[in-house]
Amino acid sequence: MVNQFRQIVSAYINQNSEEKSWEEIRELFTVYSYVVFLMVAIKNTDGKVDRVKERAVSLGLESKDNLNLIFNYPATENIAEEIARIIDAEAQIDINAVYQAYLAVDYRMRNNLVEFSGGKNSRDTLGSYYTQEEFAYEITKKAIDEYLVNCITNPNFISIADFSCGGGAFLIAAHKVCKKYGIKVKLLGVDVDPIAIMITRSRLIEEHVENNTLHIILGNPLLTVRNSMESTKAFSMALSGRYYNSDLAIDINELYDIVIGNPPWEKIRFEEKKFLSHYMDAQLIASKKNRENAVNNALETNQKFYRSILEDYKTAKEDIKKQEVFIDTRVGELNTYALFTEYALKHISKKGIVGIIVKSSLLKMPVYSEFMKHSMASKKIREIYMFVNRKKIFNIDSREEFSIVYYSNDNKNDLQIVVDLDDYRGFYVKDKITISCEMLWVLNPETGMLPNITNNDELNFLCNVYNNNPIFADEYTGCHFGRLVHLTNHAQYILHDEKVGYLPIYEGKFIELYTGNYATFKGMSEIEKYKNKATAIPIDDVTGMEYPEARFYIKSEIWDNLSKNFHEGYIIAWRSLTSATNRRTMLATLLPLIPTCQSIQMLQLDNIDDMIQVLVLFNSIIFDYIVRLKMAGLDLTQTVIKQIPVPKKEIYESVIVFQDKEDTIRNHVYARIKYLYAKDKRVSALFENNSMCDSTDKSRKQIIAELDCLVGVMYGLSTEQIKEIANTFEKYYTKKEVEQWF
Repeated sequence: MVNQFRQIVSAYINQNSEEKSWEEIRELFTVYSYVVFLMVAIKNTDGKVDRVKERAVSLGLESKDNLNLIFNYPATENIAEEIARIIDAEAQIDINAVYQAYLAVDYRMRNNLVEFSGGKNSRDTLGSYYTQEEFAYEITKKAIDEYLVNCITNPNFISIADFSCGGGAFLIAAHKVCKKYGIKVKLLGVDVDPIAIMITRSRLIEEHVENNTLHIILGNPLLTVRNSMESTKAFSMALSGRYYNSDLAIDINELYDIVIGNPPWEKIRFEEKKFLSHYMDAQLIASKKNRENAVNNALETNQKFYRSILEDYKTAKEDIKKQEVFIDTRVGELNTYALFTEYALKHISKKGIVGIIVKSSLLKMPVYSEFMKHSMASKKIREIYMFVNRKKIFNIDSREEFSIVYYSNDNKNDLQIVVDLDDYRGFYVKDKITISCEMLWVLNPETGMLPNITNNDELNFLCNVYNNNPIFADEYTGCHFGRLVHLTNHAQYILHDEKVGYLPIYEGKFIELYTGNYATFKGMSEIEKYKNKATAIPIDDVTGMEYPEARFYIKSEIWDNLSKNFHEGYIIAWRSLTSATNRRTMLATLLPLIPTCQSIQMLQLDNIDDMIQVLVLFNSIIFDYIVRLKMAGLDLTQTVIKQIPVPKKEIYESVIVFQDKEDTIRNHVYARIKYLYAKDKRVSALFENNSMCDSTDKSRKQIIAELDCLVGVMYGLSTEQIKEIANTFEKYYTKKEVEQWF
């Protein structure tokens, strides 16, 4: 059925889009799709498929003005008749499931004809990934139950809103729960997708929800209303896909007892590549320059449509950043899930509850620290259920993390969280971890965000290590961080070939534990070397004297200017792009002060001894383990580093017996570092005055394990604790290695 719908819609677009203008095609796609699902909605609610406009108005599916607008487009009556014939003999159709399947493949122009193929740009633009009905029911039921617990007596009536209702899964669930409890309910649903709005209305009508308790409206609640609202104008803008146009702004002044939903998970920005991919082949728009040429060479009407959407986004972002309702979430690149969450909190009653699905970055990323701080200090945030998408609850990357978060205005308890969930059934009966506001500020003193803990043992470990050690920013003051060469921003000063007066640029791919000689671009073809996500070739001997061959070179005068605040001759460099699930998360090395691009972060201290200490800490499994529990996202930034607890520098002077030798921890450490860098002539001079450890019959990896043990001692950990941490790095240390070396 879904494929039939697509074939019919594409055929009618091709027959009736004479000028092949981008806006016309977009409108016809939405209009014809709307008619298709309007027919299904009428069939489901009334069992008939004739007198379409009359039935749609009488059922309350759409206003007369909007229907007149729809049926003024060419061939809409014809497509309605064709769909009627297809669905006439069908029993009840799961309209929401069919619409989700329909959105999974988007329209594209090929050889001047519209067809359905490839990706899901329409869904991406909306940022909508629909919630399974059972999941929505569980989330909604818990929100309603929590609200009822807060009431002195059971209310006869409650109001419930979903400000991004999609196909209505949460509102349907709310109606069912309230009906079961014998409570009357007033429902508000809002969305920018006119088809989703119509589907939600039809589903609630099927559930026999009374019209006077139902308010499902088209609009974008993130936008400020400037003029009198005209529903037909908003409807027209939505048909063109202009979801951030000010005509879709709506004004919601009421407070609701419960706000629920799954708001879109997208940045508010115009994705020109996604937009243009509807109308031209991928190779024509692969680069930014190609896309600029494509727009500049397009018809004037198409350029105008392109610019109008671009302006919508620009104006919307400026508007949102001025609104007090988004005072804590109008930060960085505007993310819709964060904005909708703060919007929900501003629209609940005194005893109100918010139950909402968000990306877990709202709870972990430093950019939202003010929002988290205020939510924790006021105790409005009450429960968090953190999911990993490995069982594909949503049809997105299985590594994606999302959370169900419950907020309330009168919560008096500390935050409770459940972590590492992958199944929504009975999610709220799992064992919970309690975290206080004070605890978060100990664990993340700069941001107050959540760590990546999976159980109470990890939380207790973090608390202990923070209580017994200072944080990096306090112990290594005067640390100078940098990420200096940007391959795009400095492109005019960068060459692909080596030339006198130009210096090679180091990339993250060259770095591994205690080496900057991990990989090279030597011997690679130009195509392989410069393709997207190019992979460098591993160097056989990472301790040898073969140094990486670069693929980019920067003008030396530009580098001198970029690095003018770095006065020492050496740096510690680490891979910036990483993950808490990698074989190792922190990979750092000592390098001379050389050009490094944005895939590398670096630091410098005035005291080289301090830099060696930092290097050993960075590459230790202890530091790495703490980073894994703290890091959000894929960028290991200085913000994360500064908040990691580290041993006091004075501990390096402690005398211990290690490997049957009595000496200071400093000398034990330096002897092993000297061994690891013995062949690297760029930095080996730093260790001339230190003895080298006895490496007879020891591998490089075993020396690194010994350094891990020494760092564990500096942190005050027991042998058993160090071994437990080593076992969590099963992609790096085998069980046999852990038993032998730890």
